[in-house]
Amino acid sequence: MLNSHCAQKGTIMTTVRRREKENRRDRRQEIRLSLNYQNNSFNIIDLSLGGLAISAEAATFIESQEVEAVLKKQSTGESEENIDISLTVKRVDHEKNEVGFQFRELSEKQFSILESYLTGRALQKKTPLI
Repeated sequence: MLNSHCAQKGTIMTTVRRREKENRRDRRQEIRLSLNYQNNSFNIIDLSLGGLAISAEAATFIESQEVEAVLKKQSTGESEENIDISLTVKRVDHEKNEVGFQFRELSEKQFSILESYLTGRALQKKTPLI
């Protein structure tokens, strides 16, 4: 009834669809990093302080799998910015060929490096206290 009334008045109605609410605490960002795992390099789609997602053939990983890998900055080869990291597979999307991971037990140094990736700021070297 509303649509026919709007059609008579020449009004255009817009349908608004809401995305399903994601259950995340940290905002995800696109970033130029790769995840190196078992001599394979995967492009990271997005990254947050809680985890990351990669583009990969979904058959490579299974949910709840624990993974030891290295995060590498694609633009530089600086080893100090690479992170050895422990991850848990949280999501495997076979249609999109995407895999989502959650970080496990980040050290202060790993957290600082991740933070520098996300903010674009250089890592600050801590000076010893005298």
